[in-house]
Amino acid sequence: MRAFAAVLLLAAACGDDSSMTTPDAPDGTSDGHTSDGANGCMRPALAQTWLPTLLSDVITNIPAPRATATQRTSARNYLQTQLTQLGWSPTLAQYSTGANVTARIPATMTTTKRIIVGAHFDSVSGSPGANDNGTGTAAVLAIARYLADMTCRKVNVDLVFFDEEEVGLVGARAYSGSITTPSDIIAVHTLDQLGYDNDNDHRFEIESPTTALMAEYTAAAAVVGVPVVKTTTMGTDHEAFRDDGFAAVGITEEYVGGDTTPFRHTAQDTASTVKQSYLQLGAQLAAQVIMTELAP
Repeated sequence: MRAFAAVLLLAAACGDDSSMTTPDAPDGTSDGHTSDGANGCMRPALAQTWLPTLLSDVITNIPAPRATATQRTSARNYLQTQLTQLGWSPTLAQYSTGANVTARIPATMTTTKRIIVGAHFDSVSGSPGANDNGTGTAAVLAIARYLADMTCRKVNVDLVFFDEEEVGLVGARAYSGSITTPSDIIAVHTLDQLGYDNDNDHRFEIESPTTALMAEYTAAAAVVGVPVVKTTTMGTDHEAFRDDGFAAVGITEEYVGGDTTPFRHTAQDTASTVKQSYLQLGAQLAAQVIMTELAP
């Protein structure tokens, strides 16, 4: 769910950045790793053979729709299974009307600082929600997979799959309100609708970022080879965190630019309408930002 009160502020078509480029092009064909400097740390290359399969499996197999209490319980069970298979320990963060699915990816050094990476998993009634928001959910699981292969992580990462976004950002507001030490939160990244690119320009919108976060996404976009544009869009999960004073940002397809799915909130929001190659780029964009934030 979104409030369409956004303004385009900055467009940045991105090319190569030789200071950050990994040895493998981000085309999903290599399972290599790259060095994170002279400290012996390694991070996975963006190009991974497992990536297309993981993303496709999630948007195809996550229970749908995910609107009623019973349907959302099934979706939570699915997400907990996926996180467990990736090696992380999921928990339920319950609140009065629902529950978020969470998992902590611990830092490899002592710190209380953390990054939050999330996506809402619910859909509206009658819609399979493959793009809204199976794609964001799949991308967060892909990030969880990338981070399993990152040998040094200087801060913790909290993965959160938000419940009840479609009825007023309820899960995100509950989670944001439960944070007892706000100073520990470095940044919040939320992903919503990453599967429609009709004009094939590979552009992503970066919603309401701080100046520093926009710089991170611009640098990451240069590595992945996609253009990004800054907007002031709210209306999805990052809004809940911005309202509480956190540095939060949303990542999405061209919602403001007009190249956004016409199938949102309909029975046609199925896996067949998701552009898999574009979703892969979105997952790589977000993963590049998170891995850079975690690098010592």
